[in-house]
Amino acid sequence: MGNLYQHTHTYANIQREKCFCINFLPISYYDKLIDTINQNDLDTDEFEVGNFTLSMANVVHAPIIQEAFINMECTLKEVQDLSGAGITAMIVGQVQHISVDEKYAQGYEQKYGKDGFMMLIPAPQNLNTGEPNQSAIATINIEKYD
Repeated sequence: MGNLYQHTHTYANIQREKCFCINFLPISYYDKLIDTINQNDLDTDEFEVGNFTLSMANVVHAPIIQEAFINMECTLKEVQDLSGAGITAMIVGQVQHISVDEKYAQGYEQKYGKDGFMMLIPAPQNLNTGEPNQSAIATINIEKYD
């Protein structure tokens, strides 16, 4: 998990508990996820802000988001300061347990498309002018089967 800001609850929780969960949500939850970033004071419960349903993970001491279609429970292996200035970090974990929603357990339909994986497309730089473009969020659309 890269580019995690070191001033966040998430970073402090991972450092303290030595474990974490990665929750995969479809793009329909994107605005709620952004709300948790924008309302992230030290006394704010981000899960409550996003209106997420929590339960405890199966094998690590961390919450999972029930709305996620995949939950990966991880123990902390390493933390690397990406910025060299205590701003961002990369968290390296070892997966201990994975839970997958039954609808996503087989085939392509659920995992790929509007209800499946989303990914950040970092702001590409215009190679002619050097100006940055806007970041984007994408989903995967299968074009051909091999």
